Amino acid sequence: MTLGDEYDNYGKYRPSPHMNPFTPRKSSRLLPKPNALPVLLATLLVAAASSANAVVTLLGNPYTPSGANFSIYAVQGLDLSTGNGSGGNPQVNRGVEFDDGLGVSYSQPNGSLTNFGLGLYSDAQHQIQTTGLRVQYNTLVDPFSLTLRLEDFDLGANDPFFRSDKVEPGILILGANNTILANALPTDIWSALTVVPGGKGGKGFSDVWDLSFTQLFANLNLQNTPIRGFVLYADQTRGERPNSDPYFMVSAGNGIPAIPEPPTYFAGIAAFVFALLFHVQQTRKRKRLIAERNRLR
Repeated sequence: MTLGDEYDNYGKYRPSPHMNPFTPRKSSRLLPKPNALPVLLATLLVAAASSANAVVTLLGNPYTPSGANFSIYAVQGLDLSTGNGSGGNPQVNRGVEFDDGLGVSYSQPNGSLTNFGLGLYSDAQHQIQTTGLRVQYNTLVDPFSLTLRLEDFDLGANDPFFRSDKVEPGILILGANNTILANALPTDIWSALTVVPGGKGGKGFSDVWDLSFTQLFANLNLQNTPIRGFVLYADQTRGERPNSDPYFMVSAGNGIPAIPEPPTYFAGIAAFVFALLFHVQQTRKRKRLIAERNRLR
């Protein structure tokens, strides 16, 4: 470079007009641009902000949302025949991929936790396992009063079904005493989902979904039977393999307590009538005693 060499406003090298014409021209691509440092700093700040937002919060086990009439239990190594897990010390988490997504952090043999969602994984014995979230209500509730929102199936607008190379959901329906009423497979769940307009997702399409328990029960040929809760898990009936790219639960709604069955209802009425008749009888006895005392005075 000779005296008088400079850069133009776009960072491109401009030689001095006094340069020897026989001096080899230097490529501008080999020279640093004066505005490169601010761009680099801005990129680093954006990356740092993104990392700061991807903080996973452990919510405990169980986790009870504020104002909810249910609790959420994290399960690892879910047994589909009982709805129970294989032990360990799993935790309900939030924020693995989305700040509103609830998932499961499952424990390793050494006690460490792996932050995950709802999906398939391999345990220490290389067996395929699924995590689960059990939503358990404080009492029996009307299933048709429930709401459930899920996210992150990586679906596009034209996808005809769940992707087996990603993850597919399953749901255990729990009745009284947490007995399993039904096991909803992906084929039962698909038509019970509706997309949430404006939700986040890739491919220019919302990947947030509301599940209708009314439609799900119809698909399962179940009557409007009171339930105690349900368990979300990852299905493996179509050859799905670990480790899944998991899905997440966004929210569940409070359930309306179920109306007692007719025998229970009539028993309650009979008990009330009996108590009322007993009260009337005792009142009459007291009145007769008072009248008898006044007569003897």
